Amino acid sequence: MDYGSLPQWVTAGIASAAGIIALVNMYSQRTTARKRAAFDIFLKTETDEKMLTAYDNFHKGVIAMGNAPNAAAFCTSATTRDEYLSIRKYLNVHELVAVGIKEKVLDPDVCYSYWGDTLTSNFNEAKPVLDFLETRPKNKYTYADLRKLNAEWVARKAAAA
Repeated sequence: MDYGSLPQWVTAGIASAAGIIALVNMYSQRTTARKRAAFDIFLKTETDEKMLTAYDNFHKGVIAMGNAPNAAAFCTSATTRDEYLSIRKYLNVHELVAVGIKEKVLDPDVCYSYWGDTLTSNFNEAKPVLDFLETRPKNKYTYADLRKLNAEWVARKAAAA
């Protein structure tokens, strides 16, 4: 049985090592790209005027929701429509982060470290709107990724405490 000569084995070993190095490099670049994407999205949320306005309007909407008789009245009333849409607009940012983590575009640890308290706090503040949307058949799965991520991060916080 012929197993080849030493130069053939050396060549195969070098090729294998090069393949392993290439795979490690690809993984490292992907990890760095995910962390950078997370950093970029949070930098935008902190420096972009429209995002800062959306954040302020979210909290104004939460206050208006607290003054409404119930979530259904708040979500369907023409008088609170702007406040309702402000809450939805900012929840969409949170949903974007949740989808980014789920699809492995954003690094989950960087996102949790920076956004964990904000997301879970805003989720709780907007919970009446989220619960109302879940009762509507056409909106049943709206913010499903946000709900899942919030549950994971609440459990992660509880485990750390």
